[in-house]
Amino acid sequence: MTSETLLPTRRITTCAGISQLINWGISFYMPGTLAGAITSQSGWSSSFIYGGLTLAMLTMAVISPLIARILASLGGQRTLIIGTLLIASGCFAIALTTSKSLWMLSWLVIGAGMRLSLYDALFAVFVSLYGQHARRSISQIALFGGLASALFWPLGSWLLTELSWREVVWVYGCAGLINAAILSILRNKKTPLSCQQRGNSIPHNERFSALLYALFIALMTFVSNGTSTHLPELISSFGFPVALGMLWGVGQTGARLLDVLTGSRLSPVSLALVTSLLIPCCFWLALSAQHAPACIISFVFGYGAVNGLMTVVKATLPLQLFDPLNYAERTGLLLLPAQLLAAASPYVWAWLTMHTGVQGTLWFSLTLGLGIALSAIILALRIRAQQKNSELQSSVP
Repeated sequence: MTSETLLPTRRITTCAGISQLINWGISFYMPGTLAGAITSQSGWSSSFIYGGLTLAMLTMAVISPLIARILASLGGQRTLIIGTLLIASGCFAIALTTSKSLWMLSWLVIGAGMRLSLYDALFAVFVSLYGQHARRSISQIALFGGLASALFWPLGSWLLTELSWREVVWVYGCAGLINAAILSILRNKKTPLSCQQRGNSIPHNERFSALLYALFIALMTFVSNGTSTHLPELISSFGFPVALGMLWGVGQTGARLLDVLTGSRLSPVSLALVTSLLIPCCFWLALSAQHAPACIISFVFGYGAVNGLMTVVKATLPLQLFDPLNYAERTGLLLLPAQLLAAASPYVWAWLTMHTGVQGTLWFSLTLGLGIALSAIILALRIRAQQKNSELQSSVP
């Protein structure tokens, strides 16, 4: 049975979605809740504590080019389970840490686990199995993952009222073990979670499109991570309560839910165009808030929605660029610039805010947003030209 004839079952999609919700919650979103408690007890600075997450993201970038080989060697299911267990192990190590070096080492382990078990690796497995049919499942899984902050931020805050921060991280580690058990039931007689490595280089006629995709995703990730990291500061600078940031999560989840409810009807390239054109519009709204402060409400909700769709765009656009069997190898290499910029973006945005203020940072973001839109338009034209050439070649007797 080929990937084109297989359809992901609801059980597999739901289990995969729940696993993403847990893994995101106990890794990427962990410092957002626990940093304050850790700082007050350890005396470590907030920047150092978040530096652990930065190291994890850099680790993800280092591993990224190897992901296709790892998936081919271990199989999709085993890779996801090992990644989840690494995240859990890192949580247990953090709970026991008494030194800065062990803190960083723990996040290095978590970073390796994140690259093996979060969206990019899981989506590569789904595309390897189901080809173009993976599109809808990717949207559904992203919807689950988008709920991680909405669930784990309040959950972590509540746990801190009953437990110490070390005990909370122990709970997170145990959640990782439960998650590994969830992933173990994903195997299906018709659709075992495996992945094959093709091992061939990008053809010459696809290289320009590949570079455009890498640039497009890198710029989107850079702007998204920088903006989301400093969103509370942006909101408060306009005199609104930081709680307004909840609209970001509402917009993110709402956009993904709409994509799922509409049956993921927009093609990946159309979704990329819509998303990229909305980015500069959102930052124009934020700049307009200087004269009409209420515009910041529209910005937070709107850019949250855009951010929610970015995950789907990043995962599904390669389906129109490459053979699905090359998905893991191509994305593993082409997402490397995005992962490096993701690690650098919080520091860049902090520097910009310090030296140019909120308005200067927003103008910088708007400029990059226009670059994102332009790269998406060029990429869309390139893809459609390739499709027309393929149709012409197939019609020649």
